[in-house]
Amino acid sequence: MRSPIDTRPPYGLMVWAVLSLILALAFYAAPLRIANGPDLMPMLPLMTLFIWSTVRPRFIPPIVIFVIGILNDVLTGGVLGVWALAYLTSLTIARSRDEDGPTREFGPVWIRFLVVLAIAIPVAWSAGSLAIGQPAPVRPLLIEGVASALMFPLLAFIFIRRRNLRGTFGS
Repeated sequence: MRSPIDTRPPYGLMVWAVLSLILALAFYAAPLRIANGPDLMPMLPLMTLFIWSTVRPRFIPPIVIFVIGILNDVLTGGVLGVWALAYLTSLTIARSRDEDGPTREFGPVWIRFLVVLAIAIPVAWSAGSLAIGQPAPVRPLLIEGVASALMFPLLAFIFIRRRNLRGTFGS
């Protein structure tokens, strides 16, 4: 019989958090490197960071968010710091609203992610535009944003369902 999550060491979950972030970065960056892949790719690193920040905020300190953002820029060939700034800004604002805590309801989780997405996209666009000295293309970010908003329910459902059934990610 498994012991409750509070009495077990969290190392297994920490390893899973790191592996899921690395996999999200790899899946996000791979199509861009293979024959200039399509723009239709959800923001998997942001979705994974958001889920882990909601489920286990102590596993995702700001330095991890920053490193994931820098790695995202390096792997996609973007300007260094754009996604680090976007991730830090959006997830910091999302974390500041802490009164409802990690919820088990799908609706509030999706709405919170949409708010994070609505913050991350303009921040990334603004930082990218400032870095290159002219307005950055909006279309790729909008396509990624819509793809992320549409795909997030699947990932959230899997995490919330697992947490509800097994208690692994309970509050």
